[in-house]
Amino acid sequence: TRVLEDVNGNTRSLMQLDESLLERLTSNTGDLLDDEELISVLANTKAKAAEVNAKLLAADETRARIAEKREQFRPVATRGS
Repeated sequence: TRVLEDVNGNTRSLMQLDESLLERLTSNTGDLLDDEELISVLANTKAKAAEVNAKLLAADETRARIAEKREQFRPVATRGS
């Protein structure tokens, strides 16, 4: 369940970053390159997205290992039942 909680939290973080970025882009009235706050939001979003994606990949690997281990015990559970 910890892996699922982490995945859900990371997915929410990505959605919030996307929302923040879209809000900033739509509210901009001038030149995008002159908006330092927008550039800061873009840099933060890029860094956080890379971090979250790495965590999501790690979670996928963990889920795969758990599924593999579960399948290793299935024959034992079948014999025991």
